[in-house]
Amino acid sequence: MPNSIFVSSTFVDLERHRQLVREAISKLEIESKAMEVFGALPDTPKEECLRLVRSSNAYIGIFSMRYGHIDPASGKSLTQLEYEEAQTLRLPSLIYIIDENAHPVLPKYVDTGASAEKLFALKRKTKKISCGKFFLIS
Repeated sequence: MPNSIFVSSTFVDLERHRQLVREAISKLEIESKAMEVFGALPDTPKEECLRLVRSSNAYIGIFSMRYGHIDPASGKSLTQLEYEEAQTLRLPSLIYIIDENAHPVLPKYVDTGASAEKLFALKRKTKKISCGKFFLIS
């Protein structure tokens, strides 16, 4: 059983989801690592995120309708970079993707244009690699 799990997703739109996942992990007496516990950082948020992924034993990715903050150096969102790092490390991964047919999402939390295209490609990639589960949380 892992002793630490990294929880990855965009933040503002999935704050409640992240909280529920971290509470479930805590009930298993496993440490969760996530951006909301960063505090002051010596490195950039990107480096801190990747450092925490590397120091974890498993990865949970939650994907909704936002691509997230884009790292200027790579052109990828931090959420995508975290996912790719977890896959590079071959961490056991649980992937949850919003059920777009059943889960209402506020328009302000739906990306459009290039970000939406990148998100679609990322979701497609996660579905090819894993048996992603769809989520609906009220």
